[in-house]
Order: sequence, then structure tokens, then C-alpha cells
Amino acid sequence: MGRLRYVSILLVFVFSVSALTAKPHACLAAGKTAKKNPEYTVSKEKLSGSTLKNLRLFSKVYTLIKNNYIKKEPSRKLLFGAIEGMVSTLDPHTYFLTPSEFRQMRSETSGEFTGIGIKISTKKGYIVVIAPIDGSPAAKAGIKAGDIIEKIDNISTYNMNIMKAVALLHGKVGTSVNLLIERKGFARPKIFSLMREKIILKSVKYMILPHHIGYVRISSFQEHTNSQLLKALKIINLKEHGIKGLILDLRNNPGGLLNEAVKVGSDFIKDGVIVYTKGRIKSQDVKYYALGNHIVPNYPIAVLVNAGTASAAEITAGSLQAHKRALVVGTRTFGKGSVQTVFSLPDGTGMGLTTAFYFLPNGVSVQDTGVIPNFDIHSSKDFIFVKPLRRLREVNLRHHFQNPENKRLKNERSYKTFKVYFKKDDQFRFAYELLKSWGDIKSIGVKE
Repeated sequence: MGRLRYVSILLVFVFSVSALTAKPHACLAAGKTAKKNPEYTVSKEKLSGSTLKNLRLFSKVYTLIKNNYIKKEPSRKLLFGAIEGMVSTLDPHTYFLTPSEFRQMRSETSGEFTGIGIKISTKKGYIVVIAPIDGSPAAKAGIKAGDIIEKIDNISTYNMNIMKAVALLHGKVGTSVNLLIERKGFARPKIFSLMREKIILKSVKYMILPHHIGYVRISSFQEHTNSQLLKALKIINLKEHGIKGLILDLRNNPGGLLNEAVKVGSDFIKDGVIVYTKGRIKSQDVKYYALGNHIVPNYPIAVLVNAGTASAAEITAGSLQAHKRALVVGTRTFGKGSVQTVFSLPDGTGMGLTTAFYFLPNGVSVQDTGVIPNFDIHSSKDFIFVKPLRRLREVNLRHHFQNPENKRLKNERSYKTFKVYFKKDDQFRFAYELLKSWGDIKSIGVKE
């Protein structure tokens, strides 16, 4: 299939049906757009001769299958298959949802679901693990980022639709599912048996470090992420008479609700544009401004990113960097800079259609290039709350869009790169030392 789409088992971070404004709403992982009752428009232009010819061809093939195929197939199955095939010729983030998949999507933004707790995608025709969710059955069983799932309950995943894989991984609490896993270092694929559980995601974790440095990790942007963040910041700011610097860890954060990313950005940025979108039609050109929620003292901030930082997480990191409110530490991010509009279609079906690119406040698109850190730091082994992710980015995906600003970026984007090597989490340690020594390095140019 070659399509790579972030899917949490129950895709908490990938879809949204909540409105952000009265305009087209970008909701999500790199800008998912949705309306509660979106209307789709059909062009009033007359169909061209070639289009009519191709539609007649489609009708002929459909009729041949219905009348001559060795077994009787439901019309719904054939038509859904045709739609999925058409959608698969587009970019990796455009998708069609059956009624059951669409209902599932609508229930997956609350942060609570039943499953084994992995984020999956596709690579070279197979289902691949992007990352296990902290504390989930998958994480406890030892499932790792980059694992290839060859079979689910003895069903091959080769060329399997990603939503089909999600459906197979779902099930009732207490039931088991067997995964045949191929991993670098395995002599042969191994079977992992996992028990499905009810998983309640908490997207924010925090702790206080010596020298009055705060640490907050956001694992995804879901319905209550910003309220959880505000609670965490209040707690760590009250302890030890406040903090003097903050590490914001967005590594392996695949994105989520764009409105939550705008809220998070507004906690740190006083005013101005957080992100804006540009599409083929004017209604897709939308600017999202800071909401006036600026409540965080102007202490220095270091944002940790890696190849697993995508979409709404890239908006947060890139916007803080563009406003010179934070320094970005780590490796180049995933590079998903497109906006998907979610449409409700007849008979309970749905569709996520790529309709625009989003741009950071400085006019830069992260599509296929990602956010480039101020400090390029490669981590060796253990992260604080996350594991290293194999380098898999938007640019590796079939049918991905190229960056619309490529020529200008080559001339304008240059950052200092440093290489340091600690025993374990180099990125975290570098950020900590950076903030601890902030008084000596104010000349870098980040606003206080």
C-alpha cells in the first residue's frame, strides 16, 4: 500500500469531529479539518467527454463482476472497494471510512478506548508499529517502534487496509489477540499474545528537576490535553518557589487535535499567528491566532523533538520556535504539513480529504522537511518516558507532497548543530544543561 498514516488503536490523535471555528476547522495531526455536519460540494461544471468515458468503463466493469463473477458479491462491498482504490491513488493522508470506521473515529478523541495500545501505519505493504502507548498491553508485552506485524490472529497484513488492521486489533476487554512480529535481530518472526484492555490515555506527564527546571511530556494532542498541561504547569510552578526553565518533550508525539495545539501554543505565546493554512480554494485559507491565554511566566523553554514528532506536535514546536519563545532540541521532525478535512458522506460513511497545507508564523511549511532543531542532538538509548523511533518520515511515504516552499527554504533555513554524547538520553540531558546554564547563554536570542 505504501501509505503511512498515524493510527492509534482507536486513533485518538488522528481524527476529530469537533469544530475549531465557524470556518473550516483544522483539527488534527498536522491539521485535520472537520465539521459537525460538513457539506460537500459537487462541481457544477459539465463532465468532460473523457470523464464520461471512464465512468462508462467503471459501470461496465461493475456490471461484469455482478453478472459473471464466480460468487455473488454485495454491491456495497464492490463500491466501497472502488472508492478505497480511488482514494489510495492520492496522498498518504486521504482516506475513506465505512460507517463502522466512521463511528469509531468519532468516538476516539476522548482519550479512552479498548485495545492493545499501539500506533500503527503501513510500510512496504505491511502494518508497522509507530510506537506502543505508555503503559498499554503492547508496551508491557515488549512491542517496539519499528516492529512489522506480519499477521494478526493468523491473518496476513500484507496489503491490508490500515482500518482493517485496526478492526482486527480491536475487541472486547479480556479477549486476546496474537501478533506475528518481525523485528531486526529476530532469527525468525515471533508470536506475541496480548490481552485487550480498556486504555485511558493521559497525554501529559510531568516532573520537577534539580535547579528549578520543570519537565512536561505531551504524548499526543487530544480532547483534554491543554487542561492537563495547565494543571501540570500550576503544580510544578508552585513547588520550590517556581521554576526557572521548562523542558517540553514532544518526542514520538504523532499529533492530534489542532485546536488543542493552538491552545497549548497560546499558553506560551502572547499574541500573533500560531499557524495558518492555504488551500486550492479560498475557504481553506485560515489563520489561527494566539487565544490570549498566555499564562506561563517568560522562563526559557527547550522543546524536545525527533522523527516521531508529527503534525499538531510539529505545529507546537515550530510555532514556539518561530516566535522565538523556545529553542528546539533533537532531530528533524516527521514532516506532515497537510490539512485533512473530514466529511460526512451518505449512509454513515466518511472521508478525510487533504485540502490544504499549513504554515508556521514565519511562512515556513514543514511538509516533508519537518521542523529543523536549533540544536541537532542524537539520543543514544533511553528516553525519559519514550523509546527511540526508527527514522520513518513523511518523505518516505508513497504519494507524499513535496514542500511547497522548497526553494526558499534551502536559502533561508540554517541552524547551529551540535553533537554531544551522553550515556543515555542525550537530548534530555542537553536540554537540561542548556536551561541550567541559561544565564550564560542569553545571547542566543530567545525571548524571555
